[in-house]
Amino acid sequence: MRYWRHYPKFMQVLLLMLMIFTLASFSTVIAHFTLPSFFGLSAASLQDIGMESSRRVISATQYVQGLLSLFTFLLSALLFAYLTHPKPVSYLGLRSPGRPLQVPLAAVLMLAAMPLVNQLGYWMQQIDFGSGAKASYERGQEVIHAMMKGSSVPDLLIHLLLFAALPALGEEFLFRGVIMRLSYSNSKNIHFAILVSAAIFGMAHGSVYNYLPIMLMGVLLGYLYYLSGSIWLSVLAHFLNNSLGAIGLFLVNRGVVSAATGDAEQFSWYVLLICAIVFGALCVLLRKQATPLPADWSDDFKGER
Repeated sequence: MRYWRHYPKFMQVLLLMLMIFTLASFSTVIAHFTLPSFFGLSAASLQDIGMESSRRVISATQYVQGLLSLFTFLLSALLFAYLTHPKPVSYLGLRSPGRPLQVPLAAVLMLAAMPLVNQLGYWMQQIDFGSGAKASYERGQEVIHAMMKGSSVPDLLIHLLLFAALPALGEEFLFRGVIMRLSYSNSKNIHFAILVSAAIFGMAHGSVYNYLPIMLMGVLLGYLYYLSGSIWLSVLAHFLNNSLGAIGLFLVNRGVVSAATGDAEQFSWYVLLICAIVFGALCVLLRKQATPLPADWSDDFKGER
């Protein structure tokens, strides 16, 4: 078998783009043919989903979202690694963190970062990028809230699977496991590779209003991968970030917290200051506990003649 690692890097990038497009299109085809059988609905009938949509429409939209996430991110990354390298597990960075302390450090670091990132998102929403951009962002938020409208425990488990676990695995494998690796193999500059993967990560999430916060979150996830030598650490942090958002909406749906509290993105200055101090201290501690990826970690022919 001739692995894709033998091809020039620009050819590998083109093949990756083609694979993502093909699998994303395939997921759309699957949805088109299975929605009528499973839900009695067409794909076109899901376009107007909102908070008043029926349970069937919401479930069908969740199904389509799950297919898209599975094929576009997770399967693209796994198949690309399998076709590129004889050791796909190693290629994707699927190894244990270098030190056990890195796991709780990453979790608390993400908790400290979330208010800072959310506040940045709030500030971005105060900028006028035009009525079209604002309408697109608000529509996206409406769809997300509609898909996560349920208030039962099974609803929460579905939300955690579709909007936390699956994106954490698929997006980390693709953006950090594949794209960050390809970027580093070309530049040999880890900071550039982290920035490139984070920039593409931000673009994949759509709106100009949340681009910068998501990109910066991608930078943090990239450094977690680099400093631990294990992509599982960035998967954990990504899952924690998404799951807390899902749990927050669940509590709003249950009436445990008010909608105003659940949607709050503006924090007091002292909360932000405390989070910034804790975040900075944890970054220093994580750096001291680092077991970083070696300089030749992206060498596709390491240990071979």
